Amino acid sequence: MKFARLAVGVCLGLAMAGCADPSDISTPSGPSAVAEQRGDLLSSSEFTAFGTQRVWSNGMAITVSPPTSLRPSDTSFPQSPRTAVFTLTLVNGTKTAYRTSQLSVRATVDGSPVAEVRDSVQGLNGLGAAVNEVAPGAETVLTMAFAVPADPVRLQLVVEPNGANQEPSATFEGVA
Repeated sequence: MKFARLAVGVCLGLAMAGCADPSDISTPSGPSAVAEQRGDLLSSSEFTAFGTQRVWSNGMAITVSPPTSLRPSDTSFPQSPRTAVFTLTLVNGTKTAYRTSQLSVRATVDGSPVAEVRDSVQGLNGLGAAVNEVAPGAETVLTMAFAVPADPVRLQLVVEPNGANQEPSATFEGVA
């Protein structure tokens, strides 16, 4: 049974990455749209660049800003040489309210997980502190930070609006 689940997961992942239905991603509109990535205009990689808005067929749209670099305070957890800070703008284009507690965001560098940083001195309270309810047609902005090495790295953020390991998802990538 475990192997069957794994096989189904791999098949779904490959299907989503290489054969995604272009109708699953629609054209954004309005001032929130920094850029767009449509299913019929996918870049040569399977990742969405930081600063690009992803819009799903249900109307949910998420933009991950390019990162800014901060030096962590003495009270940050975990301690790291540097913190990459991202702003996530979520536009609820669905017909129902969305709770930000459903959102899952995880980061990796070279395939290895990177810890989310909490640094209350700098206003970085983590995704767990995001308990907003976003009405249909409304938007909210969340700030997240991740522990990164002192030198710039290629970082990927996996954003899952319906919770960890739930579809749909988008992987944003860039240098942090």
